[in-house]
Amino acid sequence: MKIFVPTTTHPSKSSSPVLYIKNILKNLKTVSCVWLLYQPQKFQTSHSSQETVLDIHDYDNAIQVLKDVKPDCVITNNNKYAPVDFAFNLAAKFLNIPLINYKIVDLDEPEDSRNLAQTKSNIKRNLQKVLSKNSKSNTRHSSFIILKNKFLYETKKSIGVNRIKNAKSQLDNIMFHFVGNPSDRFLDLADLHLVNNDIWLKMLKESGIDEKRMVVTGNPYWDELYQIYEKEAFSKEPINHKPIKILVVTNPLVEHGHWSEKEREEFISSLTEILSKDKNFSFSFKIHPSSEDIGTYVNYLKKINVDAKIYQKESFWDIAKNFDVVISYGYSTIHSEIAIAGYRMLLINVKKNLRRKCRRVRKRDMIMVLFLTGKGKNFQKNTREK
Repeated sequence: MKIFVPTTTHPSKSSSPVLYIKNILKNLKTVSCVWLLYQPQKFQTSHSSQETVLDIHDYDNAIQVLKDVKPDCVITNNNKYAPVDFAFNLAAKFLNIPLINYKIVDLDEPEDSRNLAQTKSNIKRNLQKVLSKNSKSNTRHSSFIILKNKFLYETKKSIGVNRIKNAKSQLDNIMFHFVGNPSDRFLDLADLHLVNNDIWLKMLKESGIDEKRMVVTGNPYWDELYQIYEKEAFSKEPINHKPIKILVVTNPLVEHGHWSEKEREEFISSLTEILSKDKNFSFSFKIHPSSEDIGTYVNYLKKINVDAKIYQKESFWDIAKNFDVVISYGYSTIHSEIAIAGYRMLLINVKKNLRRKCRRVRKRDMIMVLFLTGKGKNFQKNTREK
C-alpha cells in the first residue's frame, strides 16, 4: 500500500505533522510512504523501498504529482486556506483516490477572530511575514507564498475551474488571513476524518461534516511521548547544585510573522546577557528543528561574545536529562509536552511590545529564575506582605 502525504518539514526531521503521520504508519503493515516536501528552497529528492521524498519545485500542480506517484491513499491536513494541502484534497477527489483528513492540534483557535484588534494584529503579522526573508534561501517569504498559490491555481485549472472563479478564490484566500473566521476553513471532501477528541468531533460536525465519516482516534502525535513519560521521572525536588543548567527553548516567532528579526535579536541578546552574568547559571539553546536557522543564533552569540551550545537536530527528550530547567516563550507544542511530563519550565510573556518586554525581563520575569537559587525569597516575602 502506498500512502501520499504533503508536508512542510522533511520527514527526517522532528515536527508535529511528521510525528503524527509516522506514528500512524508504524501501526500499518506493508506500507510505503511518498512525501511531497514544500519549502522555499529546492532540495535533492530521495527514494527507498519504504520512503520517497519529492520536491514541489519539480511539479506544476497536484494532479501532475498524483498521476506520477499513483498512491493508494492521500492523507492531508484539513484546511482549505493552506494552498498546497487544499490542492491535494481537490486532486485526490478529482482522481478518485481515497482521501483522509486530519488536524494536528488538540484544541482549536478562537472561532471568530474578526474583531478590530485581531484584524490589526493579523495585518501586522502577515505583512511582516510577507516582507521578511527566509534565512536559508535568502529569498522573501512572499515568493514562496506566490509559489504555493500558483500551485493551487494550476491545480484548479487542470480540473476545469474557470479563470474568473479561480482568480476570485485566490483573492478570498489572501483576505482570509487578514479578516477570516477560523471556523470557515474546514473542508468536507475527505472520505474519512481522523478526529483527536470529542471537542473536534463536535466542531467539525457543526461545520457541516457528516459524523459518519469521522472517527475519534486520539492524537497519534502523543504515542511515543507517553512512553517517554512512563519511563522517565523528572525530579520535583529543589535544585541544590551549582551551576543550575538551563536550556533556552526558542520559538520561530519571526518565521510565523509575530516578530521582526530585530525584535528576536534584541530579546535573545538581552536574555543571554542576563544569564551569562550569573555564575550560578550555565545554559544552552534548543532551537526549532526545522523552522529556524542555527547560523542566526551563532551570530547572536558572537556579537555579545558568549559561548553556549546550540542544539537543533536533537530531540528535546534526548537532551532533557542534561538540564535542570527550561526557559521559553511564545507558544509551541513542546510547552505542552514539558508541562505534561512535569519538567521544570519558566515561560516569559512576550505577547505585546517586545522592547518593553525585554526591559521587563530584567526586572520581573527573571525574578522567577532567581527563585531557583533562593535569591528571590525576599522578593516573594515582600510581595505576600503587600
